[in-house]
Amino acid sequence: MNKWFIIAFIILLLALLSMSQVNQQTKAATTSLSIAQKDLVLRNAPNKGAVGSKKAQPPVVTSGFMPKANRSYTYEPSFEDPNQVTYQAVNNPSIANSIELLEADYIGYTYIESNSELKLGVAYSDTFFFSLSYPMKENRTIIDTDYGYDGVHATTEVKVESTSATVHTKAATFHNVVILAYPNGTKIYLAKDYGIIRIADFEGDITTELIAVQ
Repeated sequence: MNKWFIIAFIILLLALLSMSQVNQQTKAATTSLSIAQKDLVLRNAPNKGAVGSKKAQPPVVTSGFMPKANRSYTYEPSFEDPNQVTYQAVNNPSIANSIELLEADYIGYTYIESNSELKLGVAYSDTFFFSLSYPMKENRTIIDTDYGYDGVHATTEVKVESTSATVHTKAATFHNVVILAYPNGTKIYLAKDYGIIRIADFEGDITTELIAVQ
């Protein structure tokens, strides 16, 4: 009786040892699979905040703010007052690299752009509201030269608050908008191929905004 009891005990012990080895092998395989899956996830996951990762640099702007000719641009408030005004954009063959925004014959504004500056003034006159220097780099300053009615040239340092802003207006949603912040709190918003899309005063109230383009 004792002999058979001992034999049965040995057989049971061997069976338990065999099951333990199988469990350990299964656990090892599962752990290995988990590590492989985790490694796959990490390799395919976006690299957020990794040491040495670089953020996209904001663009440096050197041109591109001339409105496109043969289109109409509607502002409300307009450049002059709170009313809605539509300007027709046309080329001026007598001035190189210029676009006229005309409300009526010979009444309106002129954009002139060169490699070094962007100007906006009264159409068919020598009066300019601003002359903004290029290049425009985010968090840097540029020079605005004001050619006044009296012929006096005044310069102002203007901070380039952004060259990559997204701005929503009634006309469209604009990307890579340049925001220029003046010392008096005024801000001018410029968009590629449109020119001025918004002007805001020191309180943040909109004094000029583009609402339609056709």
